[in-house]
Amino acid sequence: MIRLERPAGVGQSGSMVSKRLWGVAGLIVLLLAMLTASACGKQETSSETPPSPSQSSSPEASASSEEAQTQTIKHYYGETEVPLHPQRVAVIGHEDIALSLNAPLVYAYGFDGYYLYDRLKALNIPLSESSDLNLNFEAILAAKPDLIILQGYFTDEQGYEKLNKIAPTIAFKPDDWKGNIVVIGQVLGLESKAKEVVAAYEDKLKQAQEAIAATAGSKNTVAFLRPSDKEIQVFFPSFAPLIYDEVGLIPDASIDEFKKKADGDWGINASLEELPKITADYVFAIYGGSISPAEEYEKENAVAIEVEKLQVWKAMPAVKNDRVFKVSARTWMSSGPIANSSVIDDIKAAVVGSP
Repeated sequence: MIRLERPAGVGQSGSMVSKRLWGVAGLIVLLLAMLTASACGKQETSSETPPSPSQSSSPEASASSEEAQTQTIKHYYGETEVPLHPQRVAVIGHEDIALSLNAPLVYAYGFDGYYLYDRLKALNIPLSESSDLNLNFEAILAAKPDLIILQGYFTDEQGYEKLNKIAPTIAFKPDDWKGNIVVIGQVLGLESKAKEVVAAYEDKLKQAQEAIAATAGSKNTVAFLRPSDKEIQVFFPSFAPLIYDEVGLIPDASIDEFKKKADGDWGINASLEELPKITADYVFAIYGGSISPAEEYEKENAVAIEVEKLQVWKAMPAVKNDRVFKVSARTWMSSGPIANSSVIDDIKAAVVGSP
């Protein structure tokens, strides 16, 4: 506090004016003191307050704190920049992988008779509702996806470009589902889930191999075919490695003979008269196609009744030993952890007697 003293030369008998001046002067000094104290207080407070983030952050620090919002993915049709955390995914042909990963689906390929139809319907996911491979671009656009996952064989490059205008689109061939699920898991931020799915599948396959080997022993040859009323399709190991190579069975000797006459590595169209050449211990036969509509599928399955009446069919050792098994083309001609797991169950049930 500032102390005020009486100015020299001013007596007790001074005029009233002098007293008033003295009072005014004192007031001014008091005000000045108060202002000075206030200024000092503000200066002290300012020096103790930490600087704001905008003052302390350098341009380099701001740049490093920003995360990338997209990633570039290599795929069947090239490279595409996709969102880092897609929340609305449309899938066309890779529903098996998408369901296994619990992907956030807003659209999928599916129709009555498709092996994943019931699962997709239970999740209330809008579906193509047709087996037609002509893509419904309007329905896909209406789903408002932020990412589209495409099976590469479903369309051509022109169709791909149309999809890519709706949302970033990545395409994969169906040949290697294990490789595909790893990449798709990365895209969806579900890498750990993808690894879990693959590990569970490998464990299932190993258990089946052990059970089949223990039961079949040396009686373990196999043939995989599709009969019709005019011919048979005999499939080769390169087309169906799970059946011929991975579960513990080995290709029948007739497969090598058919290979010598084949034009491609998938298999061969052979006449019904060649059925007796198939001496496999186990024969797995499919009827119809994997994406045939329900009515067409039933008609194609009805062919089995007529084929089984033929003497050339009855001449196969597997028929005589009651080891011909009709299996679903829906899963046996598809690829993915769900489809392949179903095939393993079918083979194990046929050989061991239980899935």
